[in-house]
Amino acid sequence: MSRQSLHYVGNAIDLTANIKARLQGEGFSSIEEYDDTAGEAFSEHDHPGDQRMIVVRGSMIVEIGGAQNALKVGDELDIPARTKHSAIIGPEGCIYIVGEKT
Repeated sequence: MSRQSLHYVGNAIDLTANIKARLQGEGFSSIEEYDDTAGEAFSEHDHPGDQRMIVVRGSMIVEIGGAQNALKVGDELDIPARTKHSAIIGPEGCIYIVGEKT
């Protein structure tokens, strides 16, 4: 798993469009945008393909192998295929984009 922070100046619409275009250019075949409510929890699960999560607004905590990854606006997290992880959405909710290589 790798984590990095994205620095971008502009409005949210431009930001999401740029993120989606970049993910597509990097070979992510499935790209989805999510808008989850504060405190929403996702139990441990995995995905068939490599994923990259990018936070656009709000925050979330993603747990992988007992390690908690606190993600805020601009943070990115790569999750390898079939890696078990869980998540909880932060107190202000979270808008994030997920790309998956299938």
